[in-house]
Amino acid sequence: MFFRDCFHEIDRKKSGALLLDLRDNGGGADDLGKLLLSFLIDEPFQYYEDLVLNGLSFSFQKYTAQKRGLPAEMMERQPNGKYRLVKHPNWGIQQPSKPTFSGKVYILINGNSFSTTSEFLSHAHARKRATFIGEESGGGYYGNTSGPGAVLTLPNTKLQAYVPLMTYYMAVRGYKAASHGVVPDHPVTYTIDELIQGKDKELSLALELARKH
Repeated sequence: MFFRDCFHEIDRKKSGALLLDLRDNGGGADDLGKLLLSFLIDEPFQYYEDLVLNGLSFSFQKYTAQKRGLPAEMMERQPNGKYRLVKHPNWGIQQPSKPTFSGKVYILINGNSFSTTSEFLSHAHARKRATFIGEESGGGYYGNTSGPGAVLTLPNTKLQAYVPLMTYYMAVRGYKAASHGVVPDHPVTYTIDELIQGKDKELSLALELARKH
């Protein structure tokens, strides 16, 4: 496993700092965010507070290529008539992975750090497990609407629209800027000349901070 091999190598070299460059990382498989987090903490944790769908089928499905409803065996119907996705790999109490990295963590972020990346960032921030450098991340701190979805073809205009169907609620607390992503500890801005020159001020700052440890 790539992550495990990396952290074994980090442990072998007794590294005191870890840099994670998550700029322009638009997301991906949900379980990878949880897996990365599991190497940075040393106790069981809850990743998702809830995973909610309003139903198993929807009236607009006739305008999509998705004719079947969502798999009922993965869902648990709630008293309010909505459904909870209880067969998600990130559902329930998660276990830490070994070897745990306990050193300093510096994470580079920008406005295109979305989706799974945003979920990981929320946990790393809420647990005070990293120092954040760059721009405010994309995505919501407390969750998002994404996951299973459907592409609608509107019947008259033939325009297409993607409709996400599940709401992800992150198991994090205490962030006052609820309508924001993760706001960096060290904001970084560029002049036009610096952009033309291809400077990487975030990486330079992260290396400077890491070398102090």
